[in-house]
Amino acid sequence: MEFVHPEILWGLSALAIPIIIHLLHFRRFRRVAFSQVAFLNEVQKDTRATQRIRHWWILIARLLAFAAIILAFAQPQLPPENASAAASEESDGHAIALYIDNSHSMEAQGEEGQLLQVARNKAALVVEQFNATDRFQILTCDFSGKDQKFLTQEQALERIESIRTSQQARGISEVFGRVQNQLTKALDSKRSAYLFTDLQQSTHAFDDEMSAPDTTVAWHFIAELAEGSPNIWVDSIWFDEPMRIAQRSAALRVRMKHNSNTAVSGVPMNLSINGARVAIGTFNLVPGIDTDTVLRFTHGLAGLKEGMVSIDDAPIRFDDDWHFGYEVTDKVRVTVLTETVNSETASSIKRVFETSNGLYEVETSTNWTPELIAKSHLLILCNWNEQGSGFAQEIADFTENGGSIAYLPSVGKKVDSDLFNALGLPHAGNWLETEDRVRSIQLNHPFFRNMFAEFPERIDLPRASQIWNRTPSDAEEVLAVTELGRPFLSNLKIDRGQAFVFHVSAETESSNLTRHALWVPLLLRMAERAYATPINAGEIGSFRRWSIAADVPRVAELKLTLSGNQSGKQTEPNQTLSEWLPEVRQAPGQIQVLLEGLSVFPGHYVLRDLTQSWAVIGLNQDRKESNHDAYLSAEYQALILNKGWNHVKVLRATTSSLPQIIEQSEQGVPFWKAFIIFALIALAIETILLRTWKA
Repeated sequence: MEFVHPEILWGLSALAIPIIIHLLHFRRFRRVAFSQVAFLNEVQKDTRATQRIRHWWILIARLLAFAAIILAFAQPQLPPENASAAASEESDGHAIALYIDNSHSMEAQGEEGQLLQVARNKAALVVEQFNATDRFQILTCDFSGKDQKFLTQEQALERIESIRTSQQARGISEVFGRVQNQLTKALDSKRSAYLFTDLQQSTHAFDDEMSAPDTTVAWHFIAELAEGSPNIWVDSIWFDEPMRIAQRSAALRVRMKHNSNTAVSGVPMNLSINGARVAIGTFNLVPGIDTDTVLRFTHGLAGLKEGMVSIDDAPIRFDDDWHFGYEVTDKVRVTVLTETVNSETASSIKRVFETSNGLYEVETSTNWTPELIAKSHLLILCNWNEQGSGFAQEIADFTENGGSIAYLPSVGKKVDSDLFNALGLPHAGNWLETEDRVRSIQLNHPFFRNMFAEFPERIDLPRASQIWNRTPSDAEEVLAVTELGRPFLSNLKIDRGQAFVFHVSAETESSNLTRHALWVPLLLRMAERAYATPINAGEIGSFRRWSIAADVPRVAELKLTLSGNQSGKQTEPNQTLSEWLPEVRQAPGQIQVLLEGLSVFPGHYVLRDLTQSWAVIGLNQDRKESNHDAYLSAEYQALILNKGWNHVKVLRATTSSLPQIIEQSEQGVPFWKAFIIFALIALAIETILLRTWKA
């Protein structure tokens, strides 16, 4: 127990005065002459003993009453359980940090209204409980630089009133670190932190290796719990085909996640491209299972496209839209690298692509350059010699960035071991001279999907008199097998790209590959699936670096602009910025745009210079809080106790009860009223004793 005014306790010494007076009163008596005292002597003894006992009880009651009054004026109180170690008589005032969770999850409704509004009201009440000379820090999910300073009480109230919903969602470890970083500037003060949050499990779970927050700070969670309601959100999208080609049909796959415990049917969905709705549909939900659906439409003209998938899911809407950008092309660039430009194989490849009405641009070269590789979608190596480690690394980077390579070996020519090692492909194997033919192809593989309207049971497949006896790696997929069980064509996925390896030579003396009817669809399918055109999309906060495969001549002129073709629901109608200058890093064949730190909102953004647009990206609200399952106050307090953090408390307070709880948590539990009541009880007992004994 502590006393606010311990100096008043000296008044307890005054209790000696009534004790002395009482003792002296017992020594005063007088003799009365009486003729016969034989019978009165015994009565007199009994009366004197009884009176002494009665006077002692009265004395005790009075002493207790006076002592209780003196203690009440000294204002006794129990100190707060999580009192800061810095709280001492030498403390330089009080430093208070208030974190207000203003993420989108705080837009939900609770018992007292919208969570963010209730949190702001409670934060203002907390500020008002302290002295005007105390210092305050106001933090939000934005982690703004302007919040890295202490405010006066009036400034703190103004800052709280100005808080609006943020696009960020912060983990609890980030919040602890941010608050501690500021409170270390006030080591000579009593320090407290108040965190107004909805205790969402996705952001407030404790890692096993998470260290305790500063033990010299008194931490208080003030929980704002939302009413339970299921939520559905768009999680990701992808196309069936890796390359988007103008005027071709497309299938967009959409994955939805949810936390509904009941089945839901007929949820509407629509797809917009460049602001125009191109597909609509509905989907059904099954509890505990993610839902995948497909939206079918036709690509329009070539160019940059801005897509948005939207669902209708009230009342939580911040994660109902998914913005994305991509490019539709009308040209597929094929590069043939060969020792002899006019060789029969090179000429055959060129004739195949010339039949496609200008869709494919074919370039044949005997020399390679990084620029030539970077601008290609499909590289075909035929009759190609070893080039060294530099070429091998360029090809490896090319495939990792989404390009495809097709390798046609030549009988008697040494395999480029550096190239195969860079791609993770085994290259050991000799040539076998034996008559063999393709026995089967994997028609159920995505590579062959829709290649044939109908595949005959008996078909004349390619033949070969010489086979490269190479054993594919475990990661390779064998697309075609010969009758002797040897691979004919294999495929290996390499990051975003892929590599095709033929196990027969295209030369006429080795096989009839170039003269067979299967040769044309094989090359065309490789070309149309050659390049994995990226889908440019990400979540604000977690998507920090945007890589673009392009050679931009004037990197310094690049800027990020808000698209003028925004469609659908706007999450931030008050957005005023429309142009940003991000940091851009250039590498051979690609550039990297750093998005971290940019104050952007969900929507479409175009990367352009003074002459043209290079790419478009869709930025989306972070899905970290989409699953809004939250801890209960008691549940979260139990987690804190399991961590052994006795200086961290969870307060469950309404707006009306918060001031009293703050007073108790900062100053302790006062007992002066209890002592006043005790004094009144003691005086009442004294009065009862006096009246009873007088009667």
